Amino acid sequence: SLLAVAALALPAGALDNAVLAEHIRESYNVPAAVEISVGTPTAAGVPGFKKAPITFKRGESAQQDSVWVSDNGKHYLLGSFKDMSTNPDQERLAKLDLSASPARGPKKAPVTVVQYTDFECPFCQKGYEIMQERIMKDYPGKVRWFYKSLPLVSIHTMAEPAAMGAECAKLQSQDLFCNVHDGLFAGQRELTPETLADKLAGFVKAGGGDVKAFEACYEAKKTLGAVSKDAAEAESLGISGTPAFLVNGHLVSGADYATIKRLVDEALQGRHGK
Repeated sequence: SLLAVAALALPAGALDNAVLAEHIRESYNVPAAVEISVGTPTAAGVPGFKKAPITFKRGESAQQDSVWVSDNGKHYLLGSFKDMSTNPDQERLAKLDLSASPARGPKKAPVTVVQYTDFECPFCQKGYEIMQERIMKDYPGKVRWFYKSLPLVSIHTMAEPAAMGAECAKLQSQDLFCNVHDGLFAGQRELTPETLADKLAGFVKAGGGDVKAFEACYEAKKTLGAVSKDAAEAESLGISGTPAFLVNGHLVSGADYATIKRLVDEALQGRHGK
């Protein structure tokens, strides 16, 4: 977020959304191809300011944020205020629904790592290796690792179908989900839009699953809702890229082993959310 306050030359108490949008464009060098739209400011609990939604749109892609406007209409802040009386890690954890998410590691593990991932993303493949081959082996019995889908559909055409396939496998068993999940990452470079369905069915067969039941689920897109729910949850957390990890609620963007390891160590010492 662009945490900066700028002066806006408007009459006291007045707000012209078009003028505000143009001032933001000029202040932050927003390209002309990006459309900026500002919503209606409303009270938001910060004395002296009202909060309005702002959208930056280019083609089919859009990013939403907030703009805070002073009551006299003279200043604004693009981004967000932080309330020091709250715990950011706990706030993130409160937004998570892990009830249906596949997981590895003991249920009573002291550290929870939630990974938002995209099966077509090469950095997610690295994130998978970090968790599978290093973190889970470095901390036996101490980490519970949850999967969440976040297909970047604007750049990865196979990500959403692959996520739906993994979810269809999960409907049969978590072990079958893991077989499909691991197979997708292990063979990521060989995946193509033409072979994806057959690859998924092959992973299901190799895992001893019911291939016909899987194919019926996959072809009917029965798990699209589950995939979309994870993606919406990620958006609520401010996550827009993959891989992203929450270590006891603390956000890590990218496949960063050193940071994930440090946060696991800190969590074992009682820091971060629980």
